[in-house]
Amino acid sequence: MGTQIAKALIEQNFKVITAGEGRSARTLQNIKDLGIIDTHFLQDAVDKADVILSLTSPEGSLKMAENIISCLKKSSNRPLYVDLNSNTPALASSIEKLFSLVNIPFVNGAVMGASRDVPDHAVLVVSGIYRHLFINLFASVFKIKDAGEKTEASSAYKLLFSMVNKGMNALLFETMTAAAHFGILDELNESLQAFLPGTYQDLVKTTPTYPQHILRRIDEMNGLAEMLKSENLPNIIASGTATTFERVSKSGIFENEKPQGVVETLQNFKKLM
Repeated sequence: MGTQIAKALIEQNFKVITAGEGRSARTLQNIKDLGIIDTHFLQDAVDKADVILSLTSPEGSLKMAENIISCLKKSSNRPLYVDLNSNTPALASSIEKLFSLVNIPFVNGAVMGASRDVPDHAVLVVSGIYRHLFINLFASVFKIKDAGEKTEASSAYKLLFSMVNKGMNALLFETMTAAAHFGILDELNESLQAFLPGTYQDLVKTTPTYPQHILRRIDEMNGLAEMLKSENLPNIIASGTATTFERVSKSGIFENEKPQGVVETLQNFKKLM
């Protein structure tokens, strides 16, 4: 995702810098090929940046924020910090508080869509009182949705949106688990395709990604369930979706698989027979 966002910015004549220290040889080559300026050290990148875009996994976003803050404490620079890691609302709020302690404007965000969809189709959802700084700078580059001034809003937006498509996949996975048990997977799959052709077409974008990304999907759904519980909202589907993904992951049916389509993905459930 970071590579595609950097590419889009460079194509619009923005200067993009990063710290290459500790990165893999492949990543360093990508940095060079894209025309990203490598400052090598994180401190140098923080000293020079006008805007810092954090693009890592939700599990790594807090550590990234802490590393940046450590550098900011040694710097007179006060850049805008934009976290695009699809954090839970609670984590986004915690990270914002850390940056407020060092007087750094913070924008919470999430990317809706795959990296290949940046910048033409993917949408960057942003929230917080400083979101307009980001919108004004980058509205000409990306599709941006303003989720309002409540910092946690963009996190809630992404998680609730994802509950729909991930819930559909969980429903399909549980259905195919039972179908495999009764030896009717192919027959049921064929009937569902005929009855719900639009649904299967929609799932082409997501279902084949599960063998590679199911652990992240589990984290996202657990995060959503925690958010809903903390707000005293219904969370049965979110919790059930996470549980279904955990069961599929533990079964090992997706190990070393790289399916190209929905039906090919679902064929893996035959391993449960």
